[in-house]
Amino acid sequence: MEALDILKKYWGHTSFRLNQKEVIDSIINKQDTLALLPTAGGKSICFQIPALIEEGICIVITPLLSLMEDQTKYLKSKGIKSIAISSMMNKNNIDTALTNCIYGNMKFLYLSPEKINDKNILDKISKMNINLIAVDEAHCISQWGHNFRPSYRLISKLRDLKKDVPILALTATANKNITKDIQENLNFKKENIIRSSFFRKNLSYVVVNCKSKKDTLIKLVNKIKSSIIIYVGSRKESKEISEFLKNKSYSVSPFHAGIDIQTRNKIQNDWVESKTRIIVATSAFGLGINKTDIRLVVHMNIPLNIEDYFQESGRSGRDGKTSYSFILYDEKDIKINYKTINERNPEIKDLEYIYQKICDYLQVPLNTHPEEDFKFEIGDFCKRYKLDIKETFSTLNYLQREELIKLYDSEKTSSQIKIVVSNSELYKFQIANSFYEGYIQILLRDHQNIFGNYTRIDENSIQKKINKPNTKVRDVLKKLEERGILKYRENKTGTYLKFTQIRKDANNLGISENKIKIDRERALNKYENVIQYIKNKEECRSLILLKYFDEIKSEKCGICDYCIELNKKKINNLTFNNISKKIIKILEEKENSIEEITNKINEYEIKKIEKVINYLFDNDIIYKFGNKFVLNKKN
Repeated sequence: MEALDILKKYWGHTSFRLNQKEVIDSIINKQDTLALLPTAGGKSICFQIPALIEEGICIVITPLLSLMEDQTKYLKSKGIKSIAISSMMNKNNIDTALTNCIYGNMKFLYLSPEKINDKNILDKISKMNINLIAVDEAHCISQWGHNFRPSYRLISKLRDLKKDVPILALTATANKNITKDIQENLNFKKENIIRSSFFRKNLSYVVVNCKSKKDTLIKLVNKIKSSIIIYVGSRKESKEISEFLKNKSYSVSPFHAGIDIQTRNKIQNDWVESKTRIIVATSAFGLGINKTDIRLVVHMNIPLNIEDYFQESGRSGRDGKTSYSFILYDEKDIKINYKTINERNPEIKDLEYIYQKICDYLQVPLNTHPEEDFKFEIGDFCKRYKLDIKETFSTLNYLQREELIKLYDSEKTSSQIKIVVSNSELYKFQIANSFYEGYIQILLRDHQNIFGNYTRIDENSIQKKINKPNTKVRDVLKKLEERGILKYRENKTGTYLKFTQIRKDANNLGISENKIKIDRERALNKYENVIQYIKNKEECRSLILLKYFDEIKSEKCGICDYCIELNKKKINNLTFNNISKKIIKILEEKENSIEEITNKINEYEIKKIEKVINYLFDNDIIYKFGNKFVLNKKN
């Protein structure tokens, strides 16, 4: 089957976008390939289609659990066998899944990069018929990048195992230093970059130095009647801005890591389905979400780097219709971010202290590697050791970046147990403790490989079989754990902490003061680029962003704040006023799209009409409802 046939069959599209076909052809020809595609550029199709064409299985490396879940769910719905190895799976489940990848005609195996360090997983991979290794968010491999992850350097182990299998690296944010780093670290046989332009002709970038951010925000949400993302710097701001808008009768929800995962999923789904119009989120929001009708992204604070800003802004206008990205700031924000950068790159003594307190809090002995993940309440942790929660959160994130620990939100659907004594010891316990005998027999009868391996259980099912309504199964399992018979992971939701490495001596974490200094300097340099961008009054904003990613383009966007002011100057006052009056008269009668307006004013060039429309919109004289312009009758 040809690439286009597969595209039609599984995705319902009749043609490829951007450079998708070029990337697919490169992979089919067994060439290592680095694909630079913008946000919403259809990166997943670039590895899914060649993997379906060729015999064998495609390994997809991604740090995004949500992407793993969404893509495996979609592929399975189309009858394509795929599986994701996640932290929710026990050793036995992982072993079964990997065996199916060897013998079960699986087409896609999704892995997080740290899993590559598992000898058992590598051994299984060595036996697989692999047709492609796809690396998502490939900029994470580069120390020059804004989101460096040490575990990404492990991916080269796959190349050592499968020297003839092509590698496809994908990213939406990379300059020449990062592209060089990616190809070197993935051991590309030769340099091969396929680059789509990052230019977004439909996206208007605007920066506003505000006296009152909230007043400006209200004007924006009134002008642009569509789905909106508002990015804020903290959980506190997410709650405050959300409540501020809710009190003014807007459909809005907060979104941040402090909200339990089930509630977060509902908030996200309601917004994706347009049941909620506005989401007020920290930067954790938006990865892997495919919502095409977002018309406005607002940053209520100055972003810390161009990469995150560009990616977050790119979530606006994915359908190609005119959309907007605003930064709202005041002068004090500039100083606040310098403090934030220092907090996110803490002193070595602070890292050592917090790491030691984590080990004390969870009672993890030196030189052990706990198999279980620990429920971790950051509020209780900070209260016990009298710590500032914001500074502690920054320190925990740095320890995560160094991959000493991992924090994640759990939404386990079932509990897990494993028996930790021998068969003979268990038999002796049953003889001496007849109360537990029925429970143990059910566990042994219904669950294979329960000795030494975590196995999923259903407490309600056990409760029905034991038929003792006055005794709760959960309480019995906890008692058995206290007696040292089994380990019990109850299906609670919440934040969990995992030790990704052997528990180290806090004074020997393998992090040098020089590394922290370098990380801090890089973060400050990236922030200086953002400061230059927001202060700019001399150049098209789209061209500045393209230049940052080493893309040279001479054509201005025509719709950013700089271009709108420039365009007004290029139209003489008489022409400008005449066009402006005609637009206002048209909109006094009813709302109109930009195409409808230009058709009704046929005595002037379309470009001049569009420039006046952009000016009227930028100055609150008109606003948008969906794809229609409406006169602001309050002016």
